[in-house]
Amino acid sequence: MPKKRAIPFILGSAIGAIGIMIVSFSMGWVVTSGRANASATEMSAQTVKDQLAAICLYQFNAQASHMDNIKALGALKEWEREPFISKGGWATMPGSDSPVSGVAQQCAKLLIARAPK
Repeated sequence: MPKKRAIPFILGSAIGAIGIMIVSFSMGWVVTSGRANASATEMSAQTVKDQLAAICLYQFNAQASHMDNIKALGALKEWEREPFISKGGWATMPGSDSPVSGVAQQCAKLLIARAPK
């Protein structure tokens, strides 16, 4: 008799444990190390772009012709703005020979958002 009672209990416990694991992982309550690393890498890359975009913004505004350049930037299509910023050299950080990936796009967004209307 005790053996007959144990089988449903063990089976129910196993199904419940599997269900809890499925819900925990799918709802994001439990995070794998790979997912945590990917998320941390993505967040740190975005933070670096944000900080470098501020430098790009400063370099852009430091030029005497920045008002003309902002008008030219505003006249461009969105996909043309990143090359414009890169070619202007504003996304190239001091001490570097080439623009940092993604910074020109972030800088263009900041410039367009702050442009006088």
